[in-house]
Amino acid sequence: MTKVYGFVAEFNPFHNGHKLFIDKIKQTYHPDVLIAVMSGNFVQRGDFAILDKWSRAQIAIDNGVDLVVELPFAYAVESAQYFARGSMKLLQLLEVNELVFGTEQKLDFDNLAQKIIHSRTDFQQDYRLSSAENLTQYYQTLGIDIAKLPNQLLGLNYVTQLIEQDYPIHVNTIQRVASEFSATEIRKRKSQGLSFADLVPTATVNNFDKQKVVTWDDYFPYLKFQILSHSVTELHSNYQMVEGLEYKLKKEIKWSHNFTELVERVKSKRYTMARIRRLMMYTLLNVKESEINNIYNNPYLRILGFDERGKNYLNGLKKGNVDLITRVGKKEQKHLNLEVRADEVRQLITEEEQNFGKIPYMKGVN
Repeated sequence: MTKVYGFVAEFNPFHNGHKLFIDKIKQTYHPDVLIAVMSGNFVQRGDFAILDKWSRAQIAIDNGVDLVVELPFAYAVESAQYFARGSMKLLQLLEVNELVFGTEQKLDFDNLAQKIIHSRTDFQQDYRLSSAENLTQYYQTLGIDIAKLPNQLLGLNYVTQLIEQDYPIHVNTIQRVASEFSATEIRKRKSQGLSFADLVPTATVNNFDKQKVVTWDDYFPYLKFQILSHSVTELHSNYQMVEGLEYKLKKEIKWSHNFTELVERVKSKRYTMARIRRLMMYTLLNVKESEINNIYNNPYLRILGFDERGKNYLNGLKKGNVDLITRVGKKEQKHLNLEVRADEVRQLITEEEQNFGKIPYMKGVN
């Protein structure tokens, strides 16, 4: 049986710690093929990827990944539960039989996931707390302490989804050790104009030199226009616009001079910063719940890059049950409507085409 290993990543940006993780997978498990499901041009916390998806995919392929598949916006800009649901669905469609992820501590993820699944009927939301705080406290009552351990939280959600969806994927972990490699530190240094060359491969540095790095500050005027030009009824129709948040946005946008100030004004004990940032992204892009549901009901595999091993694996993959997309034309655009629209908004600032005329990176060819 072919050992097909898969993992989920943002590579925001790809750094030396990611390289060590990939090398560790190969040294420990000796996969026949290694697949990364990678967030596209938008990331989970409701932000723009610091480098575009094409350059991040190429760097990953050049550093040991055999195949990179895009995690669509609909899955990538989500809470941990839905981020995991979408990414595990893609791994299943890719016929991955071995999941691997990093974890801060060795845990019995299968047992913990079973506990969560069997006790969900007991969960009650305390509306005095944020959803994240409430969930953390609930997990602690089950003997699960994942506070401030994001990799364990995601890992637990991955395993929970595998069990609930009955996917035939075995779970493996790589224990993370304290490291100086941090995507957050790299983004911080970049924003301060400091060098980060010691933390990343040369290719990452080179892409920073070639690309414009976009931030929410670039898009605040567009977000402000969306909020001011739409009625509260129209804003309410956006994805995850709940509990009167449309009124809060209408009120606070008038007094906010930048994106950070707006988020600070809108956030509360009920909603985390990441939750509000995601809501802002949905508002900027005018995302509807029906569009998100459509991607869950009609998943696709968007190929961003591969090496020879990845190419051979794709050629042998059963393609009857899912659309496999290597280039975008009129037919594919209908399926990728949300992704194309999101990327076009990114292009307002970068002026770098992200879909039409783009083909996967093929190591040794382009």
